[in-house]
Amino acid sequence: MIEFVPADPPADPAPGTVAVLPEVLVPIRWWRGVPFERATPVQMTPLERFVLELAMTTGRADPDEFFEITNLPGATLLPVAARRLVAAGALARDGDGYRPLSPDAERAARTRTVYRTRQVSLDVVLLPRTDDLLALDPRSSGLREVDRLRPRSAGNAPVPPRLAGSTLADELRARLAAGTVAGVDEETTDVSESATGSPVVSGTGWCPVYRCRGELRVDGDRYRPVLTLPGDGKRDPVSLELPGATRLAEYWLGLIDALYDPAVRARAWDALLGGTQRMAPRTERTGPVRWRCWISGALARRLADRGRNLALPLGLAARGEDAVVEVAIDLVGADRTAETLIEVDRRITAAAEPGADTTALPSSPELRDRAWRLGFPGLVYALREAEDFRYA
Repeated sequence: MIEFVPADPPADPAPGTVAVLPEVLVPIRWWRGVPFERATPVQMTPLERFVLELAMTTGRADPDEFFEITNLPGATLLPVAARRLVAAGALARDGDGYRPLSPDAERAARTRTVYRTRQVSLDVVLLPRTDDLLALDPRSSGLREVDRLRPRSAGNAPVPPRLAGSTLADELRARLAAGTVAGVDEETTDVSESATGSPVVSGTGWCPVYRCRGELRVDGDRYRPVLTLPGDGKRDPVSLELPGATRLAEYWLGLIDALYDPAVRARAWDALLGGTQRMAPRTERTGPVRWRCWISGALARRLADRGRNLALPLGLAARGEDAVVEVAIDLVGADRTAETLIEVDRRITAAAEPGADTTALPSSPELRDRAWRLGFPGLVYALREAEDFRYA
């Protein structure tokens, strides 16, 4: 169950950041320098196209027939011309010749391309709770700095049974085939075999959990989670960006999506009011973690009596099992009384700004008392100045 706790109004996040999570607990495992095979399309040479057409037309590209047609040494040139076609799976060695393989031979003939396979190293991050699996560029992944930080685990979380006994290579191959590895394209086709074998995802069935600060940043039409692992006094905090961790972003935002439910929204307002009224005011979502709320005069009075500045967003922390998200709630008057109370706080807050003109603000006892309760003693002194320092 999500708990709600009043909080200070959240500061506006940095540009590009849409949500701040003061605390998150994230099960995470990572591996650096995992070898992948990348098949890059390369245009076929005229000689390669001839050899492929010969094999597909006759059923076998033969050195003697190659010589008869081209008057070139087939025993020497045919292996050279067939080398990339064999590597691409379009041809297979057949004695001293080559036979076509379907469907790669047809695809190569149609596209006039072959695929040159090369090995690349990528860093891999697994988030077993949300089933996100990411492949990151090792030059920018940040995992080198994370390893140097040596973060301390805050506990352990179970991994799904299918992962517990699986090797990393097996899991990556299955996910590559399903297209569910974030950060790779169709040219990344396989995981290279290592001489030492692939590590087991989790030999114990558990995954370390780390306590971090979280952020959601804009990433095109999606959100990109960012984890910041705390420093240890000797080392600075380290931020780890997780592009493609869409399920983690959805999980975090789910804490705020719950406010669409009137019953949940009523519990949130009870936390703000310190009561059990089970009221669910009308609301409208204006951003990932920002809402607009229409309040009645009675509700505005209760909030004002609790020292809330009605002109500023209310701060609310939504606390789930393993994440805390800060929410901002802008108040709008649903009736004349609420509008008046909000307007008073708005005028007081504006007049309290450094250098603001306070002459247009009436110096009534009620207004000065409200300014004092809102924490603007300097404004109270300025309003009383004319009265306290009148000289004949």
